[in-house]
Amino acid sequence: MKEIPKIIHQVWSGVDEPLPKHFRELGNSWKEKNPDWEYMLWDNKKMNDLVLQHYPQYWETYNSFRCNIQRWDTVRYLILDKIGGVYADFDTECLKPLDELLKDRECCFSFEPEEYQQLYGHVPFYFNNAFMASVPGHPFMKKAIERAFYYEPTWRNSKDILGTTGPLMLIHLYQGYEDKDSIYLIPPELTSPLTRDDTVNIMHGNNVDIIENKLKGAYAIHYFFTGWLNQL
Repeated sequence: MKEIPKIIHQVWSGVDEPLPKHFRELGNSWKEKNPDWEYMLWDNKKMNDLVLQHYPQYWETYNSFRCNIQRWDTVRYLILDKIGGVYADFDTECLKPLDELLKDRECCFSFEPEEYQQLYGHVPFYFNNAFMASVPGHPFMKKAIERAFYYEPTWRNSKDILGTTGPLMLIHLYQGYEDKDSIYLIPPELTSPLTRDDTVNIMHGNNVDIIENKLKGAYAIHYFFTGWLNQL
């Protein structure tokens, strides 16, 4: 069995604005809690170079996506396919070392809290692409790339992004994927224990005891800042 490389990847293009201080601090948590891991920050040039050098067949489609978030979605799959390791959004925080969580795993995605199933009633469960881990060249990641780049630029609402390059695309792909045993769907309490309402409560100092209880045993937190919605 291949091991997931000890590399943490984060993406911030720098095209629209420099990396904000609060995201930089959250990004530092991944380095601080995993000091023996390599850390790679991908800016626009590095992302473009990756596509041009290793996936030139996708360059035209990569540039034809309507929204930047679709580029940032697809490039994270390319990074994990080519290099492997862990991808984490900048609205996530690492709470403790990842080694035990990823031991003997080849491809991982994080379940969202159960409340999010209500938002997308046509799927039986909901996992995200805000925290993912993979060995290089995992077959599921390759299928995700093929599906994401089979793109027709239609537009109705934000679910089109989720369904073309984001979590809904991954979920539909997983539903028909034969080798599900090679994919570890991480329980939400380990990497996504909070809801958006919990994040609001943290900002206002509410429900402290309830939130602290949710964080027991967690390796990471996803705060659901969803800045990409501002692009629409």
